[in-house]
Amino acid sequence: ASRFPLFSPLSQGPIIARITDYIYLGNLNAAYSGRVLCMNGIDSIIDVSSLPRDRSLSIIPCTCGRAGFRHSWPRLRVDIRASLHGGHHEIGQPCFLDINECIEASVEKGKRVLIHCRDGYSLGPTCVIQYLMVKHSMGLLAAYGFVRARYPLNIQECHQDLLVALEMSLQPGTASLACLKHSLSRKMAWS
Repeated sequence: ASRFPLFSPLSQGPIIARITDYIYLGNLNAAYSGRVLCMNGIDSIIDVSSLPRDRSLSIIPCTCGRAGFRHSWPRLRVDIRASLHGGHHEIGQPCFLDINECIEASVEKGKRVLIHCRDGYSLGPTCVIQYLMVKHSMGLLAAYGFVRARYPLNIQECHQDLLVALEMSLQPGTASLACLKHSLSRKMAWS
């Protein structure tokens, strides 16, 4: 039995974990729980959940008891779905550049940022893994292992394809596409 049960994003509680000193991963419920955000010292949020604009979620306020202090968390909403449709999957899309820029700005200021998708297991982690690959020169398997050691993952195949394509562009000639896909699949199976 896994210690991280998989439920629908609306029925599970908040899931959040520190990946680095300033980068946190979580699910939709963590991103809208003021108490969870406050307890983890989150300063801003990158939302890659792609919720429809007409679906309004209200943040559950923090009840930490700081007299007269009202929490607020700036939120960058990034719709990545458009980048995933069609036959080409590219990490170099403007949405990933925006995500990396926002993470970098937070890290440079010593601010904690939460990256979240709906369930927290695939797209959010994909964004963090690609950030580590691009900004910290980590290979795909090293970045995947780094995040997996700190947070439960269940990366969908389309997101795996993005990461493999990124690895191929960052490290041309180091491994074949089939070999990378096989290695990533094996690593995921044993996680």
